[in-house]
Amino acid sequence: MLFFGPDGERQPERETRERKAKAICAQCPVRTECLDYALSRPEKYGVWGGLNEDERASERRRRMRRAASAGITAVA
Repeated sequence: MLFFGPDGERQPERETRERKAKAICAQCPVRTECLDYALSRPEKYGVWGGLNEDERASERRRRMRRAASAGITAVA
């Protein structure tokens, strides 16, 4: 369970697990596609494309702001 944490996982264990998952993501040739997939769903749990839940929420907001400033209504 490297990419998805177990119920009741404590913060220190979560940080260690996520760090290991992100190290794998950093070497993955489809990291960008994985992240785009997770952002388009949106996947609520786990590490996808090298980002955890909070990081994906921030990235989703960033992409939405960028799209709005460019006059685009849909974000992938």
